[in-house]
Amino acid sequence: MNVSGTRVGVLVFGCVLLAAGETRVAAQSLVSDTVHNLAVSGPGQVKAQAERQVCIFCHAPHNTAGEQPLWNRGLSAASYQIYQSSTLDANVGQPTGSSKLCLSCHDGTIALGSVLTRAARIAMSGGDYIPAGLTNLGTDLSDDHPISFFYTSGLAASDQQLASPAALPDAVKLDQTGQLQCTSCHDPHDNSEGDFMVMKHSFGALCTACHQMDGWSVSAHRSSGAVVTGVPAGDWPFNTVAENACRSCHRAHTAAGRERLLIHELDEDNCLVCHDGQVASHNIRSELDKFFSHDPQLYLDQHDPIETYGSTQAHVECADCHNPHAVEPVPPTTTGYVPIGPTLSEVPGISQAGAYIRRSQHEYEVCYRCHSDGPVQISNRIARLADSDNMRLEFATTNVSYHPVVGSSPSPDTVSLIPGMPTGSLVRCTDCHNNDSGPRANGTGPDGPHGSIYDFLLERNYTTGESNVESATEYALCYKCHQRSSILSDNSFKEHSKHIEGEDTPCSICHDPHGVRNTAGSSSDHTHLINFDTRWVQPSPGNGPIRFEDRGVFAGSCTLVCHGEDHNNENYP
Repeated sequence: MNVSGTRVGVLVFGCVLLAAGETRVAAQSLVSDTVHNLAVSGPGQVKAQAERQVCIFCHAPHNTAGEQPLWNRGLSAASYQIYQSSTLDANVGQPTGSSKLCLSCHDGTIALGSVLTRAARIAMSGGDYIPAGLTNLGTDLSDDHPISFFYTSGLAASDQQLASPAALPDAVKLDQTGQLQCTSCHDPHDNSEGDFMVMKHSFGALCTACHQMDGWSVSAHRSSGAVVTGVPAGDWPFNTVAENACRSCHRAHTAAGRERLLIHELDEDNCLVCHDGQVASHNIRSELDKFFSHDPQLYLDQHDPIETYGSTQAHVECADCHNPHAVEPVPPTTTGYVPIGPTLSEVPGISQAGAYIRRSQHEYEVCYRCHSDGPVQISNRIARLADSDNMRLEFATTNVSYHPVVGSSPSPDTVSLIPGMPTGSLVRCTDCHNNDSGPRANGTGPDGPHGSIYDFLLERNYTTGESNVESATEYALCYKCHQRSSILSDNSFKEHSKHIEGEDTPCSICHDPHGVRNTAGSSSDHTHLINFDTRWVQPSPGNGPIRFEDRGVFAGSCTLVCHGEDHNNENYP
């Protein structure tokens, strides 16, 4: 029969009849073809030994308990542990309505053959209760998608990434009270879409009916055709990343990572199961194994999506720097200055003024979340005359000198820049702190500060100790932007060659690579990033504190002891 153009089967006292001319070609569109048919004719391994009626396991025309629709089962008396999350705006309580009906089988507390219209339990083969596995939810629902909450326009407005209930597709139905229930996603009578879904769930169609995540429309995880078959640890139902979409990381039921419904318990495992070279083009896991790295494997459950900054527990998780819903594809080539890379889309940060911002517009704002007002401890950090570990303050354009990360340097004195890098060029944090085998180091590995063989997570070698024989490799990081021939030809400081080659003095003994705050109590000018390494530079006996004085273009004087020599107001040139 047809009702409003929709094909339906005919229910006659617990039997399902096919409409005239209909075949069973459609994949399990009738309940009798699905594992919800617990009669002896059912296709599943768990079914009745002799009972032939199909609908009786859930429904009966008479003598029911009064629950709609004509419910033929008792309801569980269990108290459920419900889903909780710091990002959940809905008020979720104990299961109600149709969800309570579903749980009369799926929480495993009531026998499948226990129906109200039979004095004796219907005898089953394959087990009296729903078998252990993904469909047996138990009474702990904290690892399952929340149910039995009022899905309102106010909730959608509060969350900001939920669709309005008025915009939900027809297939996704709230109950008569406006609550989201199991039946909003599952149709227990129709398994034609698989898993009894009310609509297709490939390409994230069912999830995105409600969840409209910022940046998802351009996300690489939405469009990637990378094949995932052959990686069983991923627990993926479809063949490609794009087809799995939300299901690439999340599982609606019995999720190991409960609070975000993640497939794997450890946050980073949900990323590294792909980003270990098996699915994604680059192996990030191997980068994390390098001696210096931003290694999320060192932290457990530290990141929270609602955190701002200044956490009492410093941590680095993948989601601290990457928004998996919004991360964009990386273009094959990039030229010129890019304020923020596509893998940092929709990531919060700290502005140069020190304020929390929801969406970073510059790469350094993401870095400031850890490396500014609540700085993490950096091992082997160089102690300097004007000492600071707050990068936000060191890069401030109000300082007497700074590397041009936040703003261009106005100084015309930097004559050593390599060809193609004009005065006033901007740089990013990752121009220095990056993978030693990445594209910016002329390698083939992944871009980004995941790991490096060099101290301070640097892209290239940067020697900071005394007594080093100068070479292109020894100070490779500096020579990436500053032309080696110009430095050694003394085009700016007339004794560069004497110090670097003659005295085996590294760049870092005199220059601070970030910037120099105008620190009270310091008598140094600190122009040209001069900020002495106090491990090697000492005060001149009888001549007061360590002092550098800028005396004009390419001219100055030093009062200090360095490389075994006492400089007392020693002038150059």
